[in-house]
Amino acid sequence: SSYIVQPGDNLWTIASAQGMTVNEIRQLNVLSADLLTVGQVLELTTSPNQPAAAETPAPAAPAADPAGASLYVIQPGDTLWTIAQLYGTSVDNIRTLNGLTGDALFAGESLKVTGTPTAVSVSRSGSSATGSRVIAKAAQYLGTPYRYGGASPGGFDCSGFTSYVFQQFGISLNRSAAGQYGQGSAVSKASLIAGDLVFFNTYGGVSHVGIYTGNGEFIHSSSPQSGGVIYSALSESYYASRYVGARRVIR
Repeated sequence: SSYIVQPGDNLWTIASAQGMTVNEIRQLNVLSADLLTVGQVLELTTSPNQPAAAETPAPAAPAADPAGASLYVIQPGDTLWTIAQLYGTSVDNIRTLNGLTGDALFAGESLKVTGTPTAVSVSRSGSSATGSRVIAKAAQYLGTPYRYGGASPGGFDCSGFTSYVFQQFGISLNRSAAGQYGQGSAVSKASLIAGDLVFFNTYGGVSHVGIYTGNGEFIHSSSPQSGGVIYSALSESYYASRYVGARRVIR
């Protein structure tokens, strides 16, 4: 079957709705990037006449989906162990459910998981678990277009994106990057954890904000030219030279 890309769609939301993984859609449509265009047609199942791919050793067959299984989007820095801890399950269970033969994970792909994400805790480990949930939610909006003043899935500016994502977890943020910079507690760059807000001086003071995802990367609504919501690295020269600081609003 095929699917026509709608406004606000991204590979993760389509994969979740179709019971597929992001990688399956990528491979089936020979995609080299995650950016989709409204009206684009994606193949969701292999055509009977489609040439077979070159033979490779077949992975173990995934187990049938148990009741209550859901999809988790892999974030930069995730491991099978951290995901298992987040959902209160075991590494072996995740391997079996997804037919995995190794431990390699790739950010942006989806894993089938069972269980419920760990409840919010005031401890550092609880904060990290909540951060994983925040960045998983944020990843659902990858590719959402940039819209000045936007604060909804129809289009985000930078602070509209962060405020919308955190609102899903009952955390209210100011509607401007400068205002958000005054919330929570200051965090050094060396102490960043997933879910922290990172700030930049792109013009006249604190004027851009994103959500740290781990491994030196962050997710943000960048600009119309950059494709809206994307991942970027703190080490990129543009952001490294404009970095102001970080705040932790997750307790």
